[in-house]
Amino acid sequence: MTSDGEQRLEDGTLKWHTRTWYGVPVDVTVAENNFHRVKAGVVVLPHPGVVNWLARTGLPLRLRLELTARHELGHLQTLPVPLLHLVLLLWPRRGKPYGSRWQRLALGLLAHQAVWEVAAEGYLVATDARAVRPLRRRYALFWSLMGGLAALSTYLLLARQEK
Repeated sequence: MTSDGEQRLEDGTLKWHTRTWYGVPVDVTVAENNFHRVKAGVVVLPHPGVVNWLARTGLPLRLRLELTARHELGHLQTLPVPLLHLVLLLWPRRGKPYGSRWQRLALGLLAHQAVWEVAAEGYLVATDARAVRPLRRRYALFWSLMGGLAALSTYLLLARQEK
């Protein structure tokens, strides 16, 4: 993985220290067991990597960890995309929205997460060509499902009932 910052692999865990394009220091730790820890500034987010597990199962360990780390950094590098999406979802509109408050909350979380995953994976593909070749078939499924989920749930949240 070509990157700025420091990277080391030990005991099935890749640790990478770098910075975002807007200057925030980032520590990404990805493990063979698919558990991640991302620290951006003072914010720490430990989590299981569901999308990474689905997208990169079967790849050699080093490649899988490097691509996973770049995907996790991609969440931070593309932060403006989900933030703009969130503003779009929260922008006041006229008319009665579809569904209950809880249905809209669930759709909003789904739409927001799908947009953020597509953005992070797009960052990975744009910055590391090694991601594309071994994953072509999976990417067709990933982009179809996540892109469709993002588009459909966003549409449902933005649509308004006629009076």
